[in-house]
Amino acid sequence: MPELSRRSLLLAGPVGLAASGWLPGTASATWSGEDQERPTRLERADRRHLLDPVGKQRPLTPRDYAPPDLVPWQDDPAYQLRAEVADQLGQLFAAAEADRLALRVISAYRSYETQAETYASWVRAYGRASADATSARPGHSEHQTGLAVDLDTTLGECYLDACFGRTAEGRWVARHAYRFGFIRSYPKGYRDRTGYAYEPWHIRYVGPQVARAMHRHGVALLQDYVSPPHSSARLGWMLGTHP
Repeated sequence: MPELSRRSLLLAGPVGLAASGWLPGTASATWSGEDQERPTRLERADRRHLLDPVGKQRPLTPRDYAPPDLVPWQDDPAYQLRAEVADQLGQLFAAAEADRLALRVISAYRSYETQAETYASWVRAYGRASADATSARPGHSEHQTGLAVDLDTTLGECYLDACFGRTAEGRWVARHAYRFGFIRSYPKGYRDRTGYAYEPWHIRYVGPQVARAMHRHGVALLQDYVSPPHSSARLGWMLGTHP
């Protein structure tokens, strides 16, 4: 079973781990915390895309945007993510594996053209109203940012199904994804706000600083975090005084 890297342990933080009851596999682990609050490269250089709440009413600009730093997920060309997202997701997977849980990626980056085909297939199969509840129109998908990923267990018993949230892996992701910079974009009870049905398998990278702040302040949606009354917290983060 792989050990957690020092970087992933620092991202999680000793206080949060102890409070949640989740600790690294070795009881002799030491903590310095020196890098815990340092912004990542994307947090420093691309806050615009990290904090842009892409959705039904918020298309990407430009709509055919493509991330400049896509890399294959664990050398699998079928799935691509922005480089930092792939690194942070790898640390999340390692932490889950240390807890004897097995995750797999089932969807990652989708181009504008791919999303157009995906949306059209949903419309043909189920009609536009149903398609709009489960699939984004091209130019409106978080997957097009290269920051979003869909997860599943390796057994696949809850593939793209709400029951993923009830699996051990789904519950673990809900509790710990924020430590690695990820949030759940479509949580339960927010369909009237997001326009999408509950998707416990879909997570989106916003960077560890904002993900932790959202968790700490109980903010479920990125669109709320970047709007009043939480915009002051966001401004503090951008100025280097982390919320």
